[in-house]
Amino acid sequence: MKPNLALASILSLFLLIIGCSQPETTIIKESSATTIELKDNWYYLNGEKFFIKAIGYEIGARPGQHPYEDEKKDHLELMKFDLENIKKGGYNAIRTWSQFSEAQLQLVQESGLKLIMGLEVNPEEDYSDPKFINHCKTQLENILKYAPKYDCIITYLVINEPQTDHIHKVSASSFKDLMKMMIDMIHEQHPNIPVTLSANAMISDWMDESMYDVYAYNCYGYNEGQTATMGFRDYIKGLNTLNGLDKPFIITEFGHSVSPKGGFGSFGSRTLQEQSEGLISNYRDLIDAGSVGMCPFYYADGWWKGGEKSIHNKEQPEEWFGFWGYKDVNDKYGSPRPVWFAMRDYMKGLIISPKNKTVHTNTTIPIELYNDNSIKKVVVKNRDKIIYSKNITKEGYFSDQLTINPEGLEAMELAFEFFDSEDNSIKNESIIILASKTAIDLPKLTIEVTPKKDLNDTKVGSIKTRIETSENFKLIGDLIVSYNTHLGWDVGPQESVSVNDQMDKKVITSENFFTIPDNCWVVNASAGMSVRYGKFTFKIHDQKIIYRDDWAKEISRK
Repeated sequence: MKPNLALASILSLFLLIIGCSQPETTIIKESSATTIELKDNWYYLNGEKFFIKAIGYEIGARPGQHPYEDEKKDHLELMKFDLENIKKGGYNAIRTWSQFSEAQLQLVQESGLKLIMGLEVNPEEDYSDPKFINHCKTQLENILKYAPKYDCIITYLVINEPQTDHIHKVSASSFKDLMKMMIDMIHEQHPNIPVTLSANAMISDWMDESMYDVYAYNCYGYNEGQTATMGFRDYIKGLNTLNGLDKPFIITEFGHSVSPKGGFGSFGSRTLQEQSEGLISNYRDLIDAGSVGMCPFYYADGWWKGGEKSIHNKEQPEEWFGFWGYKDVNDKYGSPRPVWFAMRDYMKGLIISPKNKTVHTNTTIPIELYNDNSIKKVVVKNRDKIIYSKNITKEGYFSDQLTINPEGLEAMELAFEFFDSEDNSIKNESIIILASKTAIDLPKLTIEVTPKKDLNDTKVGSIKTRIETSENFKLIGDLIVSYNTHLGWDVGPQESVSVNDQMDKKVITSENFFTIPDNCWVVNASAGMSVRYGKFTFKIHDQKIIYRDDWAKEISRK
């Protein structure tokens, strides 16, 4: 999440005061009850594919509490209440931003939930400062004295949302060295646990994550930058593709704030219904993007985020992302919002495959589901005709094959229906695919970017867009062009370009110019446009990443 800068400064001071490709299976095991394998871009727990249905969770963050400034307490009774709720809500894991104490880990272990455990490592510190390096090392040494006893931990997150400008300032090599130090320490002292970071998708798209065991991103669909040009689903899928599609890919934050006021665009001021619909839409998009783990943001509101921990600031969207809310400062338990029930029901049966916006030229396509123990049968219909029906005999991962028979080029809406043991309908969801028995000629969009290799080469950049149309497909809306300059949380200029006067052409072209700020160290230039064939709507798009000289060579994409 976008942090409060004043709060980040306080946290920085507090912390100083207290001190390649993976084609083969990675088998990580210890004497504990759980065996973790990273294989086929999935987590396998005890030999079974495991889809991470987590939720972001902080203890010590209730009204009147500050998780980073207050004296550390375990709050075990309240935490037990929360964990019981989380499990009843259909989740199988939690994700944190700070490490748990041993007593807290014991409670998670007893709950049966798994844990993606963040470390309290301030991303705004100087990664080359010996004092900070020693603080990180000492803190991690202390954690690793007790953490390996608990096999509820399935991933460590060693840092959250490091900023581009800050990495440039303290050097990419010092960032890499700090990350490698912590990764190596965990691999050596807790060898059954994958290690990664929670990078922000919009500000860390340029970063090579191959040093980590798992790819992980925080991502928010605010319709800016590449989420505007490429669409939320395709942009996140694109990150996974840039990473090489060779490791599990998880999402460590996404959500919608219901603050009464404040924010911009879709950041803040969402209605309760918009929060529910937005979370389900994001969940679907992220599965379609290839994620095998979700950590929506987050369990309950954090009143502390606006700087006044006893006041729920109506104009601070950061304080209103919770699936649970608190009525006043004395409310320690809270109550669920509609999104809680919407997500509980949605997660009962997850459709991993087929995915929306995919093209199929085979008549047999894979079905992959991840079900809870209430799902006993699944039915698939196309145009009201049952084309697949199967009894489900166990919870968790399920796979099979589905046969389709498209008529020419067909936008097929596959209606999935999930039933319980008494044949009651539990959930309905549609997946829309484009199918044909022959090759499909899709429209194409490509960009040419100036400068091509080094931002030092010019003060004004350009994006030349070329669209090759196809007679079966209709271009809709405007061409969106973005020049993401990675200046803090500002994604840079974005333009909407009408191409209505070129709709009769086979090739549509456009050129847009952007000023390159002197303090811009990397640019993601992108363009995209929506296309429709019947019910099948998708984006055609392209993106290029350009650096300023070689400052990021130790951690940049090659």
